[in-house]
Amino acid sequence: MSTIKKYKNHIFANKRRKLLGLDGGQLIKSYFGNSALVSILILSLITIFLFKEGIGFFGQNYQSLKLYRASALEYVDIIRSQNEGFLALNRYLNSIRTQQSKILDEEGYTFSEIQKEIKKDQAFYQNFSRLNKEMSQFIASIAEQAVGIREQAVININLKEKSDFIDDKIKRLRKKKKLNDSDRFELSQKLVQLSNTYRSHPEKAESLRLRSEAIQKNIWNQEDLNQFIDFLQTDKSKIAITPVDFETEVAKVIARSGEFYHLSSTMEENLQKVLKNPLVFSKYPELQKSSDRFLELIYLFLSSFAQTKESLDQWSPNKPIAPHTAFTAFITGKDWTTASDWQDVYGLLPLLTGSLLVSGIALLFAIPFGVGAAIYVNQLASLKEQNLIKPYIEFISAIPSVVIGFFGIAVFGKFLRDFSGIDFLSWVPFFPISERLNAFTAGGLLALMAIPTIFTLCEDALNNVPKSFKEASFALGGNRLQTIFKVIFPCALSGIVSAILLGFGRVIGETMVVLLCAGNRIKIPDFTNGVGTIFDPVHTMTGIVAQEMGEVVNGSIHYRALFIVGICLFFISLLVNYLSQWIVRKYKVSNG
Repeated sequence: MSTIKKYKNHIFANKRRKLLGLDGGQLIKSYFGNSALVSILILSLITIFLFKEGIGFFGQNYQSLKLYRASALEYVDIIRSQNEGFLALNRYLNSIRTQQSKILDEEGYTFSEIQKEIKKDQAFYQNFSRLNKEMSQFIASIAEQAVGIREQAVININLKEKSDFIDDKIKRLRKKKKLNDSDRFELSQKLVQLSNTYRSHPEKAESLRLRSEAIQKNIWNQEDLNQFIDFLQTDKSKIAITPVDFETEVAKVIARSGEFYHLSSTMEENLQKVLKNPLVFSKYPELQKSSDRFLELIYLFLSSFAQTKESLDQWSPNKPIAPHTAFTAFITGKDWTTASDWQDVYGLLPLLTGSLLVSGIALLFAIPFGVGAAIYVNQLASLKEQNLIKPYIEFISAIPSVVIGFFGIAVFGKFLRDFSGIDFLSWVPFFPISERLNAFTAGGLLALMAIPTIFTLCEDALNNVPKSFKEASFALGGNRLQTIFKVIFPCALSGIVSAILLGFGRVIGETMVVLLCAGNRIKIPDFTNGVGTIFDPVHTMTGIVAQEMGEVVNGSIHYRALFIVGICLFFISLLVNYLSQWIVRKYKVSNG
């Protein structure tokens, strides 16, 4: 009886131990039963953090675009764009020369004979080189003026930020008359920055470093604090902001447009002469074909002259930039250029197209293998085969992505490049491939990572088809294959599509494999190459964040641009998950 009594007292004691009206069991059940609430909370925190760090990008990008126009960099870029066309012509002409040397060498010409043949057209090549040099020198000169205007404006902006920082710190220190942890950290960083500016005064720099260490150790007294306030005021008095006279400086740049028009006119006259007296290679059809193509490119280039002149005439540094331009320039931008001496550009398109191309290649392999394996294991395989195949497929998901990436660099990419160089495959237009790290290498490895996800979810979808459907099909005379492809597969189609979408979300969010194996070339793939495009190096959204986040300055426009890329990835993942859940709910087969 005493044992029973003790047990009852223990139960009643537990009942009396409550928190917020709930006993231990109810608390545990409440905590683990509200997983949806916890998920929503975590999702909200992630969203808030991403937007907090990234949303400032559009304001900074807008100010950058305004400065880009105000300093005449945009004007110079119009001139540079025309010169890029001429540089392309020059490169093509040099390729004809190289092709000519190669053909002559294959025909047995000696080196001196090859040089003699090439020198017949020496004046033709030299004329192009001279024009290219003159235009390049002019553009370098006028670009230096525009960059100088921009740099002075940026210096003024930095000085203003420094002045505002000092003003704010003086006000806070005079008000608080003490140092908290936040002030201590900021002041320590400020002293380190100031010590770096006094390299010509070692004693002063050393004093500042000692003060920084004192702040970190919290050994300052009130006298030290007052001295530091006086020091900040003295430092602020040295800040001199000289406004940039944009109107006068930009007018100097525009005044040089006459030089550009003169060079363009000379260039046009010489190109017209080329059209009248083109390079002729009657003995060599391949060279003649290249020469004819060269003439077509000249016609296209000459047609751009009028458009360039019109753009320069219509350009104005005072033309307002719409606020939404900061957003559209990012979404539709075709370049991603950072740490540039000219102008940083943040465009999403090359990263988005790279991500979609790699993901598309991955799904091209993962869907047939993943879905096919799920159908075979679930419907056709024996128990022994199921126990062998299923664990091995699911084990792939346990392999670290960095290991798969190393395999891609050391084995898979090298194998693809060597395989494409086999003489037997020389008939393939884009073989041999020059880059072992490209979209196909990354996509093939991502397919390997996506197969377990698609396989597992597809098998679950097949298991959810009511057994009565299968039995009814057999009862009506259907064989096994007819039952699989005309009854079971259509009924599980919503789950299979959902599995494919989740597989897509898996590969588009992968980082290490694409960072190591995709080639990391920030350029929109040239889709005019057809199927050969899949062997072009690309960069992806996940790859750019992983590659550049560790090197950016906290709070800079580059830092916030990477967070905006992260936000885009975040919403893509949310959309994919929402679509998969919607498809399952809408087309779910009833067990009734």
